[in-house]
Amino acid sequence: MGRLAGKRILITGGSTGIGEALVARCVGEGARVAFCARSAEQGAAVAAATGADYFACDVTDAESVRGFVEAAAERLGGLDVVVANAGGSVGFAQWPDTPVAEWRATIDLNLNGTMFTCQSAWPHLRAAGGGSIVVISSLSAVMAVGRDQLGKMGGMQPPPEYQASKAAIDGLMIHLAGRGGEHGIRVNSIRPGRILTDKLLGLFGGDAEAAIFWPHYRELQLLKRHGHVDDVAHAVVFLASDESAFVTGQILNVDGGAVAHL
Repeated sequence: MGRLAGKRILITGGSTGIGEALVARCVGEGARVAFCARSAEQGAAVAAATGADYFACDVTDAESVRGFVEAAAERLGGLDVVVANAGGSVGFAQWPDTPVAEWRATIDLNLNGTMFTCQSAWPHLRAAGGGSIVVISSLSAVMAVGRDQLGKMGGMQPPPEYQASKAAIDGLMIHLAGRGGEHGIRVNSIRPGRILTDKLLGLFGGDAEAAIFWPHYRELQLLKRHGHVDDVAHAVVFLASDESAFVTGQILNVDGGAVAHL
């Protein structure tokens, strides 16, 4: 029996990186999992490897999200846990050269996609008598970067629209936690720091230690190692499980102590 035995879990953005790790870990802990992704090929591969149910979905489209949530709830027989993980950055232009189209696309992906997911899943969690929502934010929500720091990180600073969207996700979480209490719905946020995903590692030719930003982050973090997708998965399992039954409205930083150092 795993820590999530019997839980019916919905995960967005489950085909790569952190999301892929979340699907695998939740299944490994005994949950029944339905996840979505835009890439059918990657989604099918994760489903085959884990036994989770894959659904195609574009989280920037409210109707697409609603269809995914309804289909997932029907397949699983209801929902107990929702993990709003889908997100990313559409562009990397630095302020003040932010294209309006990139701003809107990133807000759509991160903030609106999270809202659509939580909104569509809310009735199912109420019908289940409560449950847990975990939204994936980012250290970027609170980490300001000036010219000197940007140079140390080799320009690897998320753009303004990414930071703004992740800060807004934390605000949405607090609102939902307030509204969810009377229904037994817990809502919490996880803020990953710099996590060494396959995508990020690929940007550095597979040599994470040679990445120009790493010496800066190693100095910033209290724990002197890279963050890994499993670090985030461990935190999600805790917030999804009954071990956190009295935890809501909280932000859990999974960043090696970087926030404490800021």
